Amino acid sequence: MEQNEKSKIPKITANQRELLESMKMTMNATSIYRTRALQQLLNPGKDINHECGYPDDISIDDYKGLYDRNGVAKRVVKILPEETWAMLPKIYETEDANETAFEKEWKDLLDSQKVFHYLQRIDILSGIGQYGVLLLGINDGKALNEPVEGINLLTGEKTGTAKYELIYLKPFDQKAVVIKEKEKDVSSPRYGYPVLYDINFENVEESANNIFTAKTVHWTRILHIADNRESSEVLGVPRMKSVYNRLLDIRKILGGSGEMFWKGGFPGYAFKTREDADALTATEKEGIKDEVEEFMNGLQRWMAVEGMDIESLNPQVADPVNHIESNMRNIAISLGIPYRIFLGTEEAKLASAQDVRTWNKRVSERQENYVVPFVIRPFIDRMIIFGVLSEPKEYAVDWPDLNAPTDEDKANVAKLLTEAFSKYVAGGVDNLIPPMEYFKTVIGMTQEEVDAIEKAAMGWIGLEEQEEEVIEEPQNSRGEGNNE
Repeated sequence: MEQNEKSKIPKITANQRELLESMKMTMNATSIYRTRALQQLLNPGKDINHECGYPDDISIDDYKGLYDRNGVAKRVVKILPEETWAMLPKIYETEDANETAFEKEWKDLLDSQKVFHYLQRIDILSGIGQYGVLLLGINDGKALNEPVEGINLLTGEKTGTAKYELIYLKPFDQKAVVIKEKEKDVSSPRYGYPVLYDINFENVEESANNIFTAKTVHWTRILHIADNRESSEVLGVPRMKSVYNRLLDIRKILGGSGEMFWKGGFPGYAFKTREDADALTATEKEGIKDEVEEFMNGLQRWMAVEGMDIESLNPQVADPVNHIESNMRNIAISLGIPYRIFLGTEEAKLASAQDVRTWNKRVSERQENYVVPFVIRPFIDRMIIFGVLSEPKEYAVDWPDLNAPTDEDKANVAKLLTEAFSKYVAGGVDNLIPPMEYFKTVIGMTQEEVDAIEKAAMGWIGLEEQEEEVIEEPQNSRGEGNNE
């Protein structure tokens, strides 16, 4: 009986299961909305986001809009990429003087396509939202939605010997891109990664009146860049997210300051009718109104009124500097950036040596642990797969030392050392500490440097002695000749 009853239960199809899941999600969302609404009714004024005008959910349109119109927001997004790419890396196959085929082709590619320029741009754009993409345009003769031949679609490794030419590079932020399809096969190494993208191209030939035209692009033609990855390998955390509320506060303060100056820069006036004056007629009121408008909006600097006292209203104007600075410091702390460096070039010159070293260490860490493995190498590897670059045995990516002394630093060090040596000799300290020990112990030179100085000094002393002998010889011979 039980088996017969179970057999009568209708089976749920896949479409019906999806519909049930969708209904469940809708019911959950409705329940959450009702709970929030009830909390606001029972605890009015306790929702900080609502009271302060902060959005509960931040969309890519919100991020993009703030980036485009707020200088501090743009600074938040661009500071790390700009500092990272301030000095470009050197990419080579071997350290030999002879240039390899890979090195020559890479050099030509840098000249023809300005590769580092586009890599820096996509590094910046990817931080506005959760990711960005760099479109790799090649002359393989296929549509953008078709995969490139010669690349394994599961592993991304090279499988052919095709040689294509890189025609263009186009960077896009998240606002212009939609991930249309992801890899659904759980056994695939690319499970969860995008397969197809929809990209909106602006001002292309087939579009009219600057309307965006969407094109579907296969992942083999895309370099997917996502900074600040946490729980996802595809989506990163937008750089503005942790400081978004502070950015809104700065916008409010600056906007409010402008309005405050606009209204408070020109004082208001109160018109009081005297007790012994007759009530104003409608015509007299209109006349006073005209006088005030001429005074406020025109060049007339006087008002003719009768039977009234005019009292200037003191405007309430507050200095916004402290409020802005507190928000700026909060942003710098949240981002882990020394405050003076976050403010810009002039302030950065005043940053302490410790701040500079800490900042350089962070930039160097980003270069090695993010830009190289997730931006530069994926690009070069894809160029090797496309045949744009010859396949090397291996290649290295070296960044300049950020803490290397500048010419000004070297000049200052030389000046200080020279002054120290001068005082050492003039003060007779060499009677207490021998020169070579002074150089090594006090100045901190290495043994090799000390030996080199000693060798040069002995050579210089020997040269001086030889010159003295050459000078003395003619004098003696002349003296002997005169005696004769």
